[in-house]
This record gives sequence, structure tokens and C-alpha cells, in this order.
Amino acid sequence: MKESSGSVRKAREGDIDQFMSMIFRMKKLNGEFDPLFRTREGDDAPIRDYYLKCINDHEHFITLVAVKKDRIMGLVKAEIRERISYEPSRELRIIDLYIMPEFRRKNVGNMLLSAIYGEMKKLGIKIITAEFPSLNLIALNFYEKIGYRQITSVYGKNIEEDSD
Repeated sequence: MKESSGSVRKAREGDIDQFMSMIFRMKKLNGEFDPLFRTREGDDAPIRDYYLKCINDHEHFITLVAVKKDRIMGLVKAEIRERISYEPSRELRIIDLYIMPEFRRKNVGNMLLSAIYGEMKKLGIKIITAEFPSLNLIALNFYEKIGYRQITSVYGKNIEEDSD
């Protein structure tokens, strides 16, 4: 495995253009796995505002980027969730993990995950989970390879507005 010779840091507002480009690539890929993940067309401002919130809200999100010089190679965005009925009571849920194709298999994913595990430890969070489309076998194989296992299932159905 080749080294990336980059570093990982917290995402900043100045990263938003590169960050959004990667998010849109990932979300469009998700749409290829399942039509329930069809991306929204049109005004991107609410999506941009949401990710700026994630970058700045360190109480509810951990948002990191792997960088080489001024280029973002990959990103991870995770939500801090309360597990009110369970012990440990907090969980970190990876929602977005994307590595640019030219940086895959170059240790970037491992760098991002190592950094996010370090952030978890600082916050006293002991459980990490990952959320991704069920039909994304690339993600499934990646997470299983590094020791994650299925712990919940979410099922979905599109209900047409015009049905009686």
C-alpha cells in the first residue's frame, strides 16, 4: 500500500468548495445504488449551509479532511448521537466518507479513520458506526474488512403523494 504523504485536520470553512464537490460526487454515486438516493437538482445553498454547519458545530459533528498541499484527498463527516437507552450512551455515526479516486488505496481512508478515532477518544465516545446505502458493496466490504459489523437495519419505501 502506497503512502499518501498528506495529513488530516479538521475541516474549515475555506474547504467548502472542494468539500461540496466531493459530497456531490458521493451522493450521486449513492443514487446509482438505489433510486431512493436520487440527488436533488437545483438550489445547492441549503446543502452548502448544512455542511458549513457541520464543519463549525464541534458539539454535534466531527468533520475531517485529508489534505496534500492545498488539495483535499478525502473527507469524513460524522454525527455525535445520544443513545439514551443504552450504555455507552454516546455513539459516533459516520455519515459521509469519501476518498477521491486517484487517492484510493493510498492509506487516505486509514488516515481519516485513525484521526476520527483519536477525536472520539478525546470526547469519551466508545462506539462508532457507519451509515451507507445497503447496496453499496464497496462500502460494505470496506467496513467489514476493518472490523465493523451490522448492528441495525433500516428499510425504506417510496410512498407516492398521488396514491389513494
